[in-house]
Formats: sequence, structure tokens, C-alpha cells
Amino acid sequence: MHRLVWILVIPLFFVGVAQAQETGPEYSVGVSRFSVPYAPTDSDILGLIWYPTDEKASEIMLGPFRLRVAKDSRIIPGKHLLVVISHGFGGSHMAHRDTAMYLAERGCVVVSLLHPRNNYKDDADGRSRANWINRPHHVSAVLDWLLNQSEYAAFIDANRIGVIGHSAGGYTALALAGGIPDLGAIGRYCAEHSEDVAFCGPGEGAPSQLRGGQGGAEIDNLRDTRVRAVVLLAPQGVIFNGAGSLSGVSVPVLLFQAGKDDVLRHPYNAEFIRENLPSPPQFVVVPDAGHFSFIAPFPEDRKAAVGAPASDPEGFDRARFHERMNKAIAVFLDRSLPSAR
Repeated sequence: MHRLVWILVIPLFFVGVAQAQETGPEYSVGVSRFSVPYAPTDSDILGLIWYPTDEKASEIMLGPFRLRVAKDSRIIPGKHLLVVISHGFGGSHMAHRDTAMYLAERGCVVVSLLHPRNNYKDDADGRSRANWINRPHHVSAVLDWLLNQSEYAAFIDANRIGVIGHSAGGYTALALAGGIPDLGAIGRYCAEHSEDVAFCGPGEGAPSQLRGGQGGAEIDNLRDTRVRAVVLLAPQGVIFNGAGSLSGVSVPVLLFQAGKDDVLRHPYNAEFIRENLPSPPQFVVVPDAGHFSFIAPFPEDRKAAVGAPASDPEGFDRARFHERMNKAIAVFLDRSLPSAR
């Protein structure tokens, strides 16, 4: 019965989105690179800032992707809603480029960062304890720079900040919103579910999610009160399976579950988060989606090289889904973080 109810959530939610006013793109998309020092690992946090501009966009190659943007253009004056996007383990700041562009076209400033030492180029920290701590701190460091030092500070509404996170990025967003991670929960889960090789790793000993040792189970002080709303895309939830781990989350949450997630298993992740948040989130089940279906579609000539992140369950139309998902995210953020005007 619960499964039927959850599946029914998606058409009802998207019907509501479809009925919301849709103005369409108002602006061209400007894009610029940024770099912020991160002292704890002697690293630089790299990434892209996407923003509304009135300058003419043109097709350029940004990494391996052809995008229609206005590079290093001027930003539209005003105080804009700010969104930070956190990718998953081994991911990229380009992973959610379509979502970033959709929001920028509608007046948001969007930051997609590359998590140091946990990205497609450099995964040195991987699933270590340090990485669970550093990921939320990366976002906070970028917010510090954006709001206090960058040329964009005058164009950001500091009272309207949201975070979108996929997979481990979902963990990152939830930790920033007040969730308290418990690495002991990962150890307990993997002791009970050693067959979950995708999450725990093969063989005996410490699970791959705890590489480098725990060094203490509970992690606190990751909350950033500047974050006022979060969007979770197939998030990692096992790490919040501690007593009261989610009791401090009070911001609005939009939570997407992949119905055919073979990386973060049911019911230990998205469902667990849904059931343990103190206030019910907006919850969307995408029945035929896989874990990576929330990443932007890849060009056909890139799919073979990319592998699993470019693949979906048979019959799933990632591009069509993203049109609906991006609109749903925009509506949620606009309603959760309304302008003071």
C-alpha cells in the first residue's frame, strides 16, 4: 500500500508544477569560472557561476559540452536567489549543467562547485571521514567568498540561499540544513548488509564508505544557517541513521527518490530521510529512474566513455524527465524562498 501511495506522489506533484505559472526563459545565461582556497586540505575549490545576463549568448565548448552561454558577461542588476549545486562522489561541477542553466535563465545565481579530492579527476579522499566533513565545509567556504569577497556579493540575496545535492551531494545539502551525520550508522548498515557491494565494498573489514577509519562516529558543526531550503536528488541517507540525526532540519525540503536506484538501496536512503524529517518534505518518486538519472543528459558520443552515469533503466527518457524536474525545482525554490519585493 505504501508503495502505491509513493508512486502516486509523482503525477500529483508534477500536475501541481504544471499548473504553476511558467514564464519561460527571461534571460541569457552568463557563466564564469571561480576558484576559492580551502585551507584544511591545501586545495582550491573550483567551479562555475551561472547567472542571468542581458548579453547575447553563443554556442561554446565548456569542457566536453557544447552550451549556449555568454562567457564572463555582466550580471543582471538586482538581488538574486542563490543556489549551490553539490555533485556526488567522483562527480563533476558540470554534472547538473542543465539545472544550473534553467535556473539562471529565470533569474537565479547558481554555483556548481567541484569538491576537492572527491571528483572525477581526483578522488584521493573518496569515502574517508575527512571527506564527509569537508564536503559541507566546501559549500560554506564558497558562500563565505561569494557573500563577502566576490564581485557577485552585491547581486545576491543572502536571505534566499538554497542547495541542490545529488547522492553524496544530497548528504552534503542535508548536513548543511542541520542533519547530524553518524559514521557509525554506515558501519552498522554494512555489517547487516554485506551483500550491498555497491555501497559497502567487497570483502571483509571496514566498509569502503569508511576508508581511512572512523575517528569518532558522530560529526557535528556542519550546519550553515544561511542555507534556507534544500533539494535532494537520490540522496545518501544511511549516514543519518542515528538517534535524532535529522531532528534539527527545519528548512523546506524537496526530496526525489529514484524508483530503480541500484546504488543507494531502498528503503535505507531517500525513504529513511522522508520518514525521519521532523516536517514532511515534498516527496517525489520517479518510478523508472536510476541513481544517475538526475545527472544532465550526455551527448550520444560521450555515453560509452562515461559509462554508468550516462545510463538509465531501459525505457527511461532522461531528457524529458529533466524538463519536468528542473521546472519542479524552480517552482519549489521560488515558493520556499520568496522575494521580499
